[in-house]
Amino acid sequence: MFFGQFDHNIDDKGRITIPSQYRDLLEGGAYITRGLDNCLMVLRMDEFDSLYHKIRNLSITNPKARDLSRLIFANAALQELDNAGRILIPQFLRDSAQLQKKIKVVGIGPFFEIWSPANWEGKKIQYDDDQLRSKQFEDLEITF
Repeated sequence: MFFGQFDHNIDDKGRITIPSQYRDLLEGGAYITRGLDNCLMVLRMDEFDSLYHKIRNLSITNPKARDLSRLIFANAALQELDNAGRILIPQFLRDSAQLQKKIKVVGIGPFFEIWSPANWEGKKIQYDDDQLRSKQFEDLEITF
């Protein structure tokens, strides 16, 4: 499981160092693709395969399904960790998420996201407002 928040940098070759507790989970490589919130998603190969099968089962005649397929698969890149625990983020993905030198790595459970600090701060504002946060999640009916 991916959890926590980490501040990292992108080096001159477009690589980031993966947090040490994430590295074993990415053995064999990972898929990087565009996220749904102006960030990137990094998924283990099995999670990406599961997502592929879920999207593949959607109707091809549904324009939303086709758009989701394009968003996820046309923007995906399979990458492997190097010996130093780094992974390359292709330029087109860095551009799509407005990534510069500094980044924020955010664990989301089955995958993690890579954010520009400015975009993450904008998203985080929603979570820092108690009333907005309460209303935002009330329809999910999560119980313990």
